[in-house]
Amino acid sequence: MAEIRPTLYSRELQKQIFPNNEFYKKSVAETGVADTTETVEKPVQTKISKAKEGAPKSLPLSIEVSTDTKKTYQTTLIYCSPLLIDSQSELMVNYNKRATKQAQQAGEINVKVANYAAFHWAPTKSDNLVKTTGAGRGSNIVGLTGNRKALVKADILGIYNLMLRMNVSGLGGKWYGLLTADAYTDLLSIPEFVDFQKTGNTTKLEQGIIGTLMGIEFLTRSTDEGHAGLLYKADGKTPISADATIDNAFLPANLFWNDKMVCRAEGTLRTVVNEAAPGYLGGTILEAFTRFGADIVRDDQKGVIALLEDKV
Repeated sequence: MAEIRPTLYSRELQKQIFPNNEFYKKSVAETGVADTTETVEKPVQTKISKAKEGAPKSLPLSIEVSTDTKKTYQTTLIYCSPLLIDSQSELMVNYNKRATKQAQQAGEINVKVANYAAFHWAPTKSDNLVKTTGAGRGSNIVGLTGNRKALVKADILGIYNLMLRMNVSGLGGKWYGLLTADAYTDLLSIPEFVDFQKTGNTTKLEQGIIGTLMGIEFLTRSTDEGHAGLLYKADGKTPISADATIDNAFLPANLFWNDKMVCRAEGTLRTVVNEAAPGYLGGTILEAFTRFGADIVRDDQKGVIALLEDKV
């Protein structure tokens, strides 16, 4: 007689782990984005002449024509491949498989959206690009070998100086810094951050915020590859999408921005559930998709800075 070996189906599902993607919410949100919206148009003020002092030499004064321009950016479709839940496997497990798979699709889309935002907020103007200056240390980013220069307090002071010279604080908003895991651990050598860790204030740490220094609120994020979602080519000028195959010459990037100087356009995350889909033996097909766009608000890229971890 065959021996019966029953199987216990646990309710404790080990879920997929996703990086902290909340940083892109710290931006100007465009409302009314529909699933069919492809372009977002923003009005932009043009400069007028500087104010003058003293009596004019002649009257009437010359008149300037008031003109404004516009800045547009695109939204894109972001989606997951349709996912089949086999009718038999759904019966065999001891948890809500459909709900967990829908959450998994939403998590994957959120990662893609965050990577997209980081790439489209990446500055390209030379004045907005600075490099780390610390001693050489290893990088934990998959595909990178050799040392990168560590982030030190002098680098943060340089970022702060550049922030002040951009004169965007008068518009309100708050400054944020999105750091790689390596840069975050570099910051732990700065006494102010060590003291923040000692306070036991874990509320912000749970949100990915590691503290505030010189008016900058620091967040950290690490993708499966180990970077924050943004890399630059070896030229130190050209941003690279997080989806690119990592080249050893790439420079990991830490992104700093004022939340009034970057924007995003978010559509609704839609899920289509096709139950008992014909041809799939009663299985359920799940589809998830949305539209998303992101951009730097100004053409001069004021309010956005990238700190690249330079090669030794």
